[in-house]
Amino acid sequence: MANQKRSRAAAIVLQDGKIVSMYREFNGRKYNTFPGGGMEEGEKEEECVKREVYEEFGIQVEIVKKLYDYEDEKSIEHFYLCKWVAGEFGTGKGEEFQPGRNRGIYKPVFINVLDIPNLTLFPEAVAKTFYDDYKKFGEKLDSKVKKIVGHRI
Repeated sequence: MANQKRSRAAAIVLQDGKIVSMYREFNGRKYNTFPGGGMEEGEKEEECVKREVYEEFGIQVEIVKKLYDYEDEKSIEHFYLCKWVAGEFGTGKGEEFQPGRNRGIYKPVFINVLDIPNLTLFPEAVAKTFYDDYKKFGEKLDSKVKKIVGHRI
């Protein structure tokens, strides 16, 4: 039996030309990621997005619309455009911040959308598509959900 791909859901929290991101340092690498994570048993994509953003960043978001379905060798990830509606940024209490976790550095940050081409933001195929869409459509982005295929590094 073939290995089943992980189902994940992620947020693109966009506000005033900036997005929320997790800056990471791990195994000698420095990079950023979109907020998100694995879906729990019976959890809907939208519920996962809201839970993960709250756990990682301490903020509550409202789903605006689905933007992308991303697939690589190991996972299928659903990306949603979100609006920050409540909470204090940087107060997340997710497993990333638990003592003894020793999985490198996790630091909640804001990224200027126009800086995305100069950063390492994973998954890179989603970062590039989002940047291109932002340049073309502005903060409303495209109305169609795009399918993106990428590769893990």
